[in-house]
Amino acid sequence: MRYLIAGLIAGFAAGILMFRSTSGMEIVPFFYSSLDALDILPQADPRSDSRHGFVVPVEGSTWVINRKFHVLNRIDSAADTLTEFSGNGSFYIKYGKVSSEIELFGLGGERYLRMKSMEKPFLSYNGELMLLLNGDHSAIRIFDKSGNRTGAGIVSGRLCTAISFSEGSDFAACGFADGTYCFFDYKGNIINRGAVRPGDVIKGIALSGAGNWGLVHSGNQDADMLRTVDIADNDFDETELKRAHYVKTAMHISDSGEGAFLDHDAVLIVDNDCDIDYRISVPAKRPGYSTLSAGSGIYSLCYTKNSGEAQVFFLGRNGRIMYAREFPGLSFIGAAISDNLVFARGSDSIFAYHIRL
Repeated sequence: MRYLIAGLIAGFAAGILMFRSTSGMEIVPFFYSSLDALDILPQADPRSDSRHGFVVPVEGSTWVINRKFHVLNRIDSAADTLTEFSGNGSFYIKYGKVSSEIELFGLGGERYLRMKSMEKPFLSYNGELMLLLNGDHSAIRIFDKSGNRTGAGIVSGRLCTAISFSEGSDFAACGFADGTYCFFDYKGNIINRGAVRPGDVIKGIALSGAGNWGLVHSGNQDADMLRTVDIADNDFDETELKRAHYVKTAMHISDSGEGAFLDHDAVLIVDNDCDIDYRISVPAKRPGYSTLSAGSGIYSLCYTKNSGEAQVFFLGRNGRIMYAREFPGLSFIGAAISDNLVFARGSDSIFAYHIRL
C-alpha cells in the first residue's frame, strides 16, 4: 500500500507539470510507478492486448504492460535461464545459460516451438522473425516463429558486432567486424547488403519501419562514418563524424530516410543524402546504454551523462529541443514511442508521457 500511495502522489505531481511545446502540441507526464510497485498494478488478459505491450525486465522477472498500464503477464526466470522478448512483448524465448535447447512462447504461455540450439536468440518486434547467433559470432541462422528455416537461411561474416530490428515491424539488420552488413525483410530474405571502407567495422545499424531505409555507423579507432542506405535502389551516401565511438550509441532512421544519431555531445539529424541538417548540442554522454525512438513528429532520446545522471530529451524534427529533464536518482533510462505515448523505464521506475496533438 505504501508503494501505491507513493506512486499516486508522484503521478499527480508529474501530471501537473504540463509542457506546451508548440501551439499544436503538448507533452504531458501522466503515469509513474516504482519497480517495487509493479505487482499491485491492475491485471489484464494477455490475449486481449498482446501486440501492444511494453517489456520491463526486473531482476529475474520480466513484466509486460499494456498502454493502460495493466500487467499482461509476468514471466519469471530460474537462475540458470535467460529470456529474450520480442519488441512488443507478444513472444519470448527461454534458453539456458549452459543449454542446448531453446523454447519460444506466446505471451499467454502457449509454446510455439522447442528446438536444439546453443545459439543466442534474437526476436523481431512482433516475434515473426528469429535470428540465432552462433558462439563465435561468425554466422546467423534465420527462422520463423514456427521454427522453420526461412529467407536466406543463414548469413555469415567475421565477428557479428550489431543486430537490430525495425520499430513496429519485423525487418532486421546485422553487421560484422569485417565491414559487411545485411538488411532482411520480414521473411528473412536479404533485401540489401554492402560493405564500408576497408579496415572499418560496423559499430551500429538501424532500419526504418517499412524496411526501405537503413542507417549504418562504422569506423575504426581513429575516425567514424555515418551512412544512409536507400535499400530498394541499392544506393548510399555518407558523412564523416568528428570523433570515433568505442561503444554502441543510439541511432534511428525514418521511412523517408531521415536519420538521427547520438554523437558524444550532440544529436545529429541527417537527411536521406546523409547531409547534416541539424547538430543539436546536448550534455556529453557516458559510454553505455542509450535509446532513440521516433513518433508523433518527435524523437525521444535517453542516455546517461558523463556526470552520472540519466537524461531525457524530446526533440523536434526541426532540431528544436522541446523538453528536457534530468533524473539524478536513475543510473540509466530508456524510452520508446508508440502512437502518441512515450513509455520510459529507468533503473528503479517506469513512467510515461502523453503527446497531445
